[in-house]
Amino acid sequence: MAGWFPRPKEYRTTGLISDLTAGLTLGILLIPQAMAYAMLAGVDPVYGLYAAFVPMLLYTLVASTPHVSVGPTALASLLCLNGLSGLADPGTAEYVAYAVLLGGLTGVLHLLFGLLRLGGIVSLLSRPVLSGFVSAAAVLIMVSQLDALLGIPTMSTSKFHASVLELVTGAPNLHLPTAVLGVGAFFSLLAAKRWLPRRFPTMLILIVISTTIVWLFGQEWGVSTVEDIPAGLPIFSLPVLDLNILQQLFPVALVMALISFIETLSIGKTFSPNHNYYRISPDRESIALGIGKIGGAFFQAIPSSASFSRSAVLEEGGGKSALSSLAALLLLVLVLLFFTPLFYYLPIPVLAAIIIYSIRNLFDLGEMRKLWHLAPKEFATLLITFVFTLFAGLQYGIAGGVLLSLIFVFWRAARPHLAELGRVPGTNAFRNRMRFGEAEVDPAVLLVRFDAELYFGNAEYFRDRMEELVRERGDALRVVIIDGHTINDIDTTGLYELTRFLETLEKQNVSLYLCGIIGPVRDKLYRCGLMERMGAAHNFLSIQSALDHLENNPDDRGWDAPAVQHD
Repeated sequence: MAGWFPRPKEYRTTGLISDLTAGLTLGILLIPQAMAYAMLAGVDPVYGLYAAFVPMLLYTLVASTPHVSVGPTALASLLCLNGLSGLADPGTAEYVAYAVLLGGLTGVLHLLFGLLRLGGIVSLLSRPVLSGFVSAAAVLIMVSQLDALLGIPTMSTSKFHASVLELVTGAPNLHLPTAVLGVGAFFSLLAAKRWLPRRFPTMLILIVISTTIVWLFGQEWGVSTVEDIPAGLPIFSLPVLDLNILQQLFPVALVMALISFIETLSIGKTFSPNHNYYRISPDRESIALGIGKIGGAFFQAIPSSASFSRSAVLEEGGGKSALSSLAALLLLVLVLLFFTPLFYYLPIPVLAAIIIYSIRNLFDLGEMRKLWHLAPKEFATLLITFVFTLFAGLQYGIAGGVLLSLIFVFWRAARPHLAELGRVPGTNAFRNRMRFGEAEVDPAVLLVRFDAELYFGNAEYFRDRMEELVRERGDALRVVIIDGHTINDIDTTGLYELTRFLETLEKQNVSLYLCGIIGPVRDKLYRCGLMERMGAAHNFLSIQSALDHLENNPDDRGWDAPAVQHD
């Protein structure tokens, strides 16, 4: 690693050619995807090229990884379309201005996350929530592109059920030449994926062939094309600042910032183990995303994010440093300056096919199957997020998923695992008697392990369960032993409920022993007076020590003075 830009030690001998090759391959994929995703976002294709220029350039100059490609993505474009619906009509100058503003606002949030070191905020999106959200977004994207793919006239909508209704209603008016071209392009991409080498420029060749066909033969078919794309690089312009619009865009920008950050870190952490010359820095990545998007807002860039597919092409193509992304940008600059007229006859249904093909794998059926068998509650979280996203909207879907995840977290914290223990025959090991049916249980001794901190959220549950187990033992019970090595903390509510439980036992002439209590918890027991009330002779290092004391030697508590740490 050398300086600011990560690169391997052997870069001078092998890196330059690899970077140029990987960069050109990336550029070939970036250009059609950028135009297609701009169309998905509701703007002219040229704005996708703008979003692939300045944000990618600035991100590349600041990022901690050379293997993440930033630019227009399907998810960012769909979030843009969804967030701006109702504010302006897609394609209008007002809509474009709001899209650029949304990209800049997302960048401001990224920059704040990085400067304030708030990388942990991504933990709000658990894997089931993210999987459900992305899978639903994939369905929404595919449905939103079917009208362009098949030539069905529809009204623009961001809701799944409304889009399906529009497609069903407009199906009798399907435009056959458009459908043949769009479906043919999609299956051509699938066939190339199966039969051609990974680095083969399938999308570029498909665009060249379909554009040539429409130019030569299809002008009378009525197939929609991209038409005029302004030549030249994006010009500097101040984004439109409207406080009322900013307030309306903020929830969408927050969701976009969270998802973009997660995508970037996920991609970076996927590739970095394969290379020993750099490590991902979450804060630096967030700052890089922020600078890229804020800078893009001054050059008419719509919202962007990190792309899984393009990053994979960059890494697998042999890219080793930031130069690979700069090579892709050079190709993009050449297209913007000299070759935009060549895209006049590029068919819209082919761009729709590229979008559907590019995002088809985002529908994570494998994750759904795994959670169905492994973790039903997490599958419920995924499913609810999926349904919410489809029918309520993207921001509501992910908010519902986050809320459900938090509910499950609080539920688990309020109802932690509490196990009644028994001795495994022939050993000094004590295990959950519900899992070890052969475990030996003394009717006069109740052994319990509580696998959580004892605090206000679960303290009453702890006392209720303990008193329930005491009642089940009846008059034969003489001693309750709590294995506390898994109780890592205790608050005042926990101390209060533990004291009340001790009072209950005292009324029944049942002794309470504690064993394995860690130092910080033991300190609090001393400070509140509970340890003094119980007596040091009721505290032990292990369950076996407590049983030995009970059965054989009342004078030997099984631990020495240093373990007590108190006089």
